[in-house]
Order: sequence, then C-alpha cells, then structure tokens
Amino acid sequence: MNMLPGPAQAAAIGLSVALPLLLLCYARIAATGGSGRRFRLGSVSILALYAIACIALPGQRQFDDVLGGLFLLATAMMFCYILFSLLAWGFTLTLLTALVKAERPLTLEQWAVAYMQGGDLGSFTHNRLKLLVGAGMVIAADGRLAPTAKGVAIARLVKLVRLSTGLG
Repeated sequence: MNMLPGPAQAAAIGLSVALPLLLLCYARIAATGGSGRRFRLGSVSILALYAIACIALPGQRQFDDVLGGLFLLATAMMFCYILFSLLAWGFTLTLLTALVKAERPLTLEQWAVAYMQGGDLGSFTHNRLKLLVGAGMVIAADGRLAPTAKGVAIARLVKLVRLSTGLG
C-alpha cells in the first residue's frame, strides 16, 4: 500500500499552502475590491491552477487522485475562509446585526446600547476590556492598561494572519 500522495494531491497540497500567499498578493492590488471579493478571486484562482496542474502534470491521471486533491483544496479553502472571515467580519457583523435590529438610525451611544442589550458606551468598552483581562491578554493596574506577554504574542499572531490572508 502506497501512502504517498499522488501527483494531483501533491499539487493540491502545494496550492493549499499557496492560497494565503495569493490572498496577500491580491490584497496589494486595489482593483480586487473588498475582502469577500478578494477571497473568492483567490479561491477561483487556486481552483484554476489546480485544473491546469491536473492537465499539465505528466503521467496518467487517476480519478481518485484528482478527487482527493479537490477535497484537500476544499478543506484548505474552508480553513482559510474561517480564519479570514473571523478576522474580517466577526465582530463587525455582530455590530451590524444590532444596528439592523433597531430598524432606525442610531447615534453611536444608542448603537452601543443596542449591541450591549441595555448597556451604554462605557459598558460596551468595559465588556470588551473584561474579556481581554479574563483571557490574560491585558492587565489593569493603577488605572492603566498594559498588554501581557500573551497579549503581545496574540496581537502579533493576529497581525501575521491578517497579513498572510490579505487583510492588512
């Protein structure tokens, strides 16, 4: 039994690694549009490159090798999309949902109240800060806030992931 990936699966693995790099390249091109459009463009580009690889690779193509490669690519795209969407839209969409539920224009303070389900802008800020302190990413002492080593590491990781996915 051969446990090595076939040529199409090997191409899919390589393209899976290339997807975040491609998204980074597309982020540098202003004409690619917003985050969602950029991700779709990256996914379609990767699928097109996979089709080209399946045609161009020497040797006979096995159906299970090509299908397995497609599954590998689909898994990589879903994984990247989860990271991409959390970084691009997670908190923002929750804020948008609160604004839509109000069904009328709101001031910034009213928006915070709608999001916090009754709290004001100070409660909103305190809630966000409490999460960071509770997660051990920020410490509060003498009325001042400072990131912990864990907080700095996570901020750098988020920055790296955002750069690698083209979010900036």
